[in-house]
This record gives sequence, C-alpha cells and structure tokens, in this order.
Amino acid sequence: MLVASAIAFIAAYALGFRQLLYVAVALAALPLIALAMVRMHRPTLSVTRSFSPHVVEAGSAATVSLLVHNLGASRTMRATCWDEVPWVESGTSALELPVTQPRSPRFSRRSSTARLVYDLRPPRRGIFPIGPFVVQLDDAFGFATMTYRVGVTQDVIVTPEVVVLAETGLSVSAGDGESRLVQRRSSGDDDDSMTREYRTGDAMRRVHWRASARHGDLMVRQEEQRSFPAARLILDTRGIGYEDLSGDERTGEFDSDSFEWAVRMLASVAVHLRRFGFLVTVEESGSPQLEIDISRRHHRLDEEFLAELAELRLTLSSDSAPNLSGSMEKGRGSNGPIVAIVGAPDGQTLEWMISQRRPGDVAVAFLVQAVSAIDSDGRSPGVRESSSLAATTTRLVNAGWLVIPVRSDDDHAAVWEAVVFETGRSRVTD
Repeated sequence: MLVASAIAFIAAYALGFRQLLYVAVALAALPLIALAMVRMHRPTLSVTRSFSPHVVEAGSAATVSLLVHNLGASRTMRATCWDEVPWVESGTSALELPVTQPRSPRFSRRSSTARLVYDLRPPRRGIFPIGPFVVQLDDAFGFATMTYRVGVTQDVIVTPEVVVLAETGLSVSAGDGESRLVQRRSSGDDDDSMTREYRTGDAMRRVHWRASARHGDLMVRQEEQRSFPAARLILDTRGIGYEDLSGDERTGEFDSDSFEWAVRMLASVAVHLRRFGFLVTVEESGSPQLEIDISRRHHRLDEEFLAELAELRLTLSSDSAPNLSGSMEKGRGSNGPIVAIVGAPDGQTLEWMISQRRPGDVAVAFLVQAVSAIDSDGRSPGVRESSSLAATTTRLVNAGWLVIPVRSDDDHAAVWEAVVFETGRSRVTD
C-alpha cells in the first residue's frame, strides 16, 4: 500500500492528474490508521488459568480453563489468542477471544469476562511454565498486527507415563516357603484356603476356623503371612552411566533418552508392585533426590511419588560418587526381589548394585542402550561398546542377576513380559 501510494504520488505530478494525489493519500493513510487502531485498542486484561487435572501424565491430555477479565475502560476488540508452552515454538492452538465489555457498573461481571478452554498434551515429564497468555490484534483490513503478552506463567507438573505391566513369576522368600511376587487376594481363591498350624505370635484374625474345625487344631492362612512383601528398585541417576547424555554442564541440565526410558520403567514398576501389595523402596546411585518414602501404605502415595519423579534429574559423576561409597553396605537387602534400571554403569556403580543383593534374593537388571548408539542395521557401532555391555552382563549374571538388555525405544510392557517369561522358565527348570 505504501509503495502504491508513492507511485501514485509521483504519477500525479508527472502526468498532471491531481486526482491521483487523493489516491496516494488514501493508500498511505489506510495502513497508518490500521496501525494506530491496533495500538490504541491494546487490551488491559487479567488471566486466571486452571488445569484439570493439575498433575498430568506425559502424553495424556489435560483441560486448561482460562478466565480472561477486561480491566480496561473500553470494550475489547475481537482477537486471536493462545498460551505459550515450552515444547512448541508457536504455542498452543489459536483460540478466538470474543469482545468483552469494560469493567463498570453499567455491565455485569459476566459481560466483562471471557472463558476459554483448550487441551494441553505435554510430550515429556517435567515441571513446565505455561504462559504467558498471548493476544494478537488485527485490523479489519489485515494491514496491521500487534501481539501483546498478558499475565504470568503458571507451572504444570507432568509425571512420567505409567505403563500397565503384566503379573510376573518372580518370587520372594518367606518364612513359610516361597510366595509369588503378585499375590491374589480375592475372596474364594484356592490359594486363600492354604493353611498351616497356628504359631505363637500369629494374629487371631488370621485363624482359618473351617480348617481348624476340620483338623482339630488352630490353623491360620498361609497366604497372609506375606501380606506386605517388600521389593527394592534401583535407578542409576549418574550421568556417566548413559551414553546418549547431552546438555550443558554450566546449567546442570542434562538430557538422555535412555534415562527417560529408565524413569518411565521405574514409575511403572513401582506403581505396579504397590498395587499388588508390595512395600517398595527406591535407591538412587547418585545423590538422593527422591524424598518421599513410598514404602508406607497410603492411597495418595503413588501420586506424590510420580510428582517427585517429574523433577528427577541426572547428576554429574563427581557429585554422586561420594554417595555411592556411603551406600555400599552389604546385606542391606529386603529379603525380596530387586529390580535395577541402569544404562551403561561404570565399575563403581556396578559393584554398588551387586552389593545390594543378598543371597537368595531375586534380582533383575534392565540395561538400557541408547537408540542413537545403534546404526541403521540394528547393530552396535563398535566392538568397544559391545564388549563393555557383555562384560557388565557377565558380571551381573555371575552375581546371580537376571539381565534384560533393552533399547530406549522398546515398549515397557513388552520388556516386562520378558521378565515374566524368564522367571517363569527358571521356576519350571528348578
């Protein structure tokens, strides 16, 4: 429009057509007037944002409700708006902000407020700032566009994805023999009728009266002797243990697809075992970050634990090494199964893992290999990495561990099925 105005202005004098001067002025005035209009109609807004649910699982959707209040003395223009999010450069999908009346006694509060709703789908775990709210004003002719940021950011907690896992054939040792990792508690189950003789210290509520009448002596349910078996989970949080580690050492922010896979597996296994009655404890190879004790029985404990996992980060080896030396206490086992999720552990981490297992404990180790370390043919890029993985596997197997090598793009449920198969096969062999 401005170029056309300049051409018309020159032509008006060159050709002697005064009428072209009016055209030139109109062509120049329209964009300037449009620019002035969008600047003069800058809105004065406040934004209230709420999430449902407030804690979101990675990959799932949350509903975000926005209440936009007009605090200005004039009504707002119809505009396009969206929320800025850290994982999409252009922000969320654009919404239409309707015209709202000014905040004054002449208009009701409803007329000065607009309610907007959109779905938020975070792709990964973490605590992310949502916002600020962005308003884009356009004039009627599309000559001018201005963007305004309104309000402040608000954090949303994104927990790791929890995958539903199958029952396993793992077992734990108990005073009455061997009991399954996943125990059935439904009434009427044949396992519930398995009884033994009453022993001093047994609770009277465990007495099986029908079996007692049949045997002539007090009998108690054998199943209930392991009502709350224990399990331990080990996670390698040292950056040195993951080959695909990337990030800035100055900021302390590191990324690793292998570590993200490990965190999702940790969350899935912890929730899975707790739902089947296990008292679960978590050990970190690096400096402790998880403060919550998930070995307690509490119905909201899973949510709190997953919220802590949203903030779990890799640590530098130099920071985490002292914690390793202080944790190498042999015989700290739980007399139950141990599940370790690691990448490519160094010698110190490996020895620490092995020291956590007591004789007779069932121990499973997932060794996570980065996809970036595998070429297009699915083969390892070098002999050095293969020999290191083989040496780690051999060391763990010789120490009594079941080793499951995985890739960072493997399905968690399918990997857990491998545990079901291998432990089931070992039980048949025994």
